[in-house]
Amino acid sequence: MAPGKLDMSRLSGPERGEENLAKVRNYLMGLRAAGQSLPREDGRPNITAIAEAAGVLRNVFYANSGVRRLLAEFVGGPAPMADEPLALSRAQRQVDAKGRRILQLEQQLAAVKAENEELRRRLAAAEQELARCAFIDELVIKAGKRVLL
Repeated sequence: MAPGKLDMSRLSGPERGEENLAKVRNYLMGLRAAGQSLPREDGRPNITAIAEAAGVLRNVFYANSGVRRLLAEFVGGPAPMADEPLALSRAQRQVDAKGRRILQLEQQLAAVKAENEELRRRLAAAEQELARCAFIDELVIKAGKRVLL
């Protein structure tokens, strides 16, 4: 192993976290010194590209709160605030999709209500016909004759 290099496999969890934080800090300081910006994807920092360039695993950005805080500070504030326009557009798309789904369900409900009303009308007509036939059957039994309709 090279002098000054730490063997990551022999480090404890907190030591590994500090080493990862130092790697990300050095990468970000190098970007700032060179006047370069963070790799981005869809307006957000590209975590995969940053992790590869910094020499850390991608999950470090999700598991290490120090790295998350450092990245947020480099971006220029808390991460949710930096992504606010993107989050708003995503929220608007979700609202639009839910609105379309509500409209679709309302149309289905209206069709089912119309079908229900038609079936109720047909049921009432069938019950009326059944009552008429029952009345005729009663007449036939009382009269004892065959009745032509």
